Formats: sequence, structure tokens, C-alpha cells
Amino acid sequence: MSEYRNHLSVTTWIVLTSLAAGLLVKLPERVYTFWAFGSPVDIRFSGAFLTGAVALAATWAGLEAALRTHPKRALLRHTYQFWGLPSAITLTGAALLPIIQPQSLWLIALLGVGATLAASMAGEYHTVDPEDASYPYARLLLNVLAYALAALAFIFIYLSRSRSLVSATLMGMTAGLLAMDLLRGSLARLGEVLLTSAVIALILAQLTVMLNYWPYPSIRVALVLLVGFYLLVGLAQLHLRQLLTFRRVLEYVGMSLVAIFLILVFPG
Repeated sequence: MSEYRNHLSVTTWIVLTSLAAGLLVKLPERVYTFWAFGSPVDIRFSGAFLTGAVALAATWAGLEAALRTHPKRALLRHTYQFWGLPSAITLTGAALLPIIQPQSLWLIALLGVGATLAASMAGEYHTVDPEDASYPYARLLLNVLAYALAALAFIFIYLSRSRSLVSATLMGMTAGLLAMDLLRGSLARLGEVLLTSAVIALILAQLTVMLNYWPYPSIRVALVLLVGFYLLVGLAQLHLRQLLTFRRVLEYVGMSLVAIFLILVFPG
């Protein structure tokens, strides 16, 4: 048990060091422009981009090493299915940290990323075996982190005011990674989880394009997308568990419509 904790500790510090180095390593920025749907799109490669990629690779390698210490090795097929939430945390940290000011707040945010990443990787380890005594608590922790990160990431993506091609792509990728982790808790077959996650990612990306034209403040649109994400994941979980009924569909859709109505009409 202590061996997996050592892997997670080392991984967390490597990721934090990489993210911190993104503000210190000053490399010449290279901008590559390509045309999509009749307009230019810029891709920027900088020191922050490079260190973010290193942090993501460290997340994958460290989590994989920790999972491989699990006593029930027969359950460790297709371990990439455990990468979704930790990857989303690392990518969100890499995107947010460079724009946070002042330095004291930046340090708190960096430590928050480290604590959240460590907690998520520990949760992934304890959900390898559904019979693990810590499984219910680990699954609850992962669910809370996934929805909290979805709210943060969705709001950040919209506040960045990127064009639809960029924001929809980022929204779809984030939704897909988080949905994969949430749906894995349904204990369905991996193929079904991956396909359903891809469908949710595609729907959220399409909704993002559509909502970009709505005359509402960005944070409200992000919250509407969060409700949509919750609705799709909730229905998908019921379907994968073979518990989906017409009554439950009405309950989820009704609650979601009420939440969206309150978001749009609430003053502020």
C-alpha cells in the first residue's frame, strides 16, 4: 500500500514542478496558423505549453506506475480508462496558473492543483477493485471532483472568449475525459463507456457552438452547459446500469429545465 502512495507523491511533485517551471522557462514562442471554416486559427507553442505537456505525461506515467502496484493485477486491463480525471486536472492547472495574479494567490492555486491531483489519483487506485472497502468513498470523491472540475473548466473556457472552433473543441475534450471517469463507476463494459463518453463530448461541443450565439453572459452559458453535462451523464449512467425508465428520464429532464430556467432568469 505504501508503494502506491510513494508513486503518487513523486508524481504530484513532478507535475507541480513542471507547472511552476512554465512561468520560469522563457522559450521563444512559435505561432502556427492554419485555416478552418474560412478563418485563421493560431496554435502557440511556448514554454508554458511545453511544461504543460511534460506535466501531462508525468501524470499518465505516475498514475500508471501506481495502478500497477495494485494487488489484484487481473483487474488492470486497459488502465488508460483511469486517466481521464487526473488528466483533466493537470490540463486545467496548466491553463489557469499562468493567468492567476498575484503571486500569493498563484501559490495557493498551485497547491490546490497538487492536492486535487493527489486525491484524484488515490481515488482512481481505490476504484480498481469494486470490492475494495474504500470503493464507495473513493467513487464519491471522484464524482465530486469531476463535477467541480467541470464547472471550473466550463466557466474558464467561456471566459477565455475563444472562437467556437477552439471553445467547442476544448469543451468536448473536457466533457469526454470527465464523462469517461464518471461512467466508469457504472461498471459497464469499457467499449460502452468509451462510446458513450465520446457521444457526450460531441453533444457538448455542438451545444457550445450553438450557445456561443446566445445573448447571455459567459458564466450563465457555462452553467447551462454544466447542467447539460449533468443531464447527459446521469441518463447515461442509468442506461449503462440498465435502470433507465421513462419516469426517470422525465425527472432528470424536468430538474434540468428548472435549473436552466433559474440560471437564465436570476438577476445578476
